[in-house]
Amino acid sequence: MKKCVVLVFVVFASCMGHVTGNLQIDGEPFAATSCRYGRVGGFSGVELSDDHGRRLRLAENLDGTLACAYFPPDSRIGDNLGTCGTVNFRPEGLAGVKGSVTLACKSEKHQLSGGALFQYCR
Repeated sequence: MKKCVVLVFVVFASCMGHVTGNLQIDGEPFAATSCRYGRVGGFSGVELSDDHGRRLRLAENLDGTLACAYFPPDSRIGDNLGTCGTVNFRPEGLAGVKGSVTLACKSEKHQLSGGALFQYCR
């Protein structure tokens, strides 16, 4: 019985969102620890989050370009960083997404740079 429990846990754990990369916000590292498929939030893209409550929302525009918004901790309204990078989204499984992003964004308030790979975002 223990083997079944461990196997179920391993299968479940392997389906959790995973992000790797080297992103920076305002010159400080942004170590994304989770990702969510944008459809959950009503947009076409992905949202990356770190352990400090910061979020990056990466959405695909109708013309295929990338729009980016930065949400500081506890903020419901993000800073629109505009179209400032490239993204590659691919469906994964029944309700998930995987892909990669390269960013070079600058607004009046924030700068964002770097790249990341993400998978199992649900």
